[in-house]
Amino acid sequence: MKICRYCGLLLLISMPAFAQPPYSGTVFVDPDVLTAQDPSTFVQVVAAGVGSRQMYDRRGAGGFATVDALLFNAFYTDGEAIEIQLNPEFDVADAEVKANFYGHAIGQLPSLLRIDVQTVWIHKGDKAFGGGNNNILIHTDAAGYHGEWLEETIYHEACHTSLDSRLANSPQWLNAQSLDGEFISTYARDNPTREDVAESCLLHFALRNNPDRISTQNLALIESTIANRLAVLDTMAIKAIVESDRYSSFDPSGQLLQLPAVKVGDAYYELTLKLADPVGLRFTLVSAVETMATSYPLLTQFSEDVLNIPLLLAAGKRYKIKLALTSLDPVKFQLTSASELE
Repeated sequence: MKICRYCGLLLLISMPAFAQPPYSGTVFVDPDVLTAQDPSTFVQVVAAGVGSRQMYDRRGAGGFATVDALLFNAFYTDGEAIEIQLNPEFDVADAEVKANFYGHAIGQLPSLLRIDVQTVWIHKGDKAFGGGNNNILIHTDAAGYHGEWLEETIYHEACHTSLDSRLANSPQWLNAQSLDGEFISTYARDNPTREDVAESCLLHFALRNNPDRISTQNLALIESTIANRLAVLDTMAIKAIVESDRYSSFDPSGQLLQLPAVKVGDAYYELTLKLADPVGLRFTLVSAVETMATSYPLLTQFSEDVLNIPLLLAAGKRYKIKLALTSLDPVKFQLTSASELE
């Protein structure tokens, strides 16, 4: 199990290059690299009962233990489900709250960083988070890793889980380390094989996706310290989650079908349809606004007069549906198929 504990907060210096790294640990450079308000691909968690699972717990002597974990499957618009395993020290209601809370935060990660995350371990206790083992480890009482630093902490751990095996010992990364000649943090310098990728990747995300959220001084420090590592990370296509990545949903109170992004030809539109005929299951177009492309290969699209929606959340359940275009003036659709997803 990789241990990813930070020992200090941001440390800025003004010394010549090739001296001390500019930061102690990059998680704490800026709390707005990602925020709770940023979009997420998270759809929902579904309780999956209790099951025997081997979970790593840092408390006590630290180690793996087999427990009867409370299980939830977390679903995302752009990938496979993740099994969230909670220590039975939580009651069922609190476990579901925790699964939703952390499931949403994990959905804010770029798709690539979730590609190897198969499970999440959640325990009580004031211990460090962790990444690796196709997993993210969370201790819910670790105040230093929650609040405004939660998203940055989870990003760092997910880099361990999904990027370390791809980069840490690769010729490209080792060459970039050599060319840069220094490290972005003392944590990376002191643990060059284990921590350098995770310490670098969060600031790469900030630089490439949210440069307006960090200071110009930090931008300059990042670019001047790890320019070659940044170039390697550029090849990984790490894309921020955008509003278009949200799931499609049906609002029964307004009888509205909300589709955040539908591909029509080469363009993308946010569509709102109203269920005008509940008996005949006919919808009329309320609005169509051009929007940005999704960060992953689009699944919802309109082609050959059929609107294919592979994931729709309605009444707490997930469906795959198809709507056929029946009129252009006004624009109308009729539901032709619907099946509940497992």
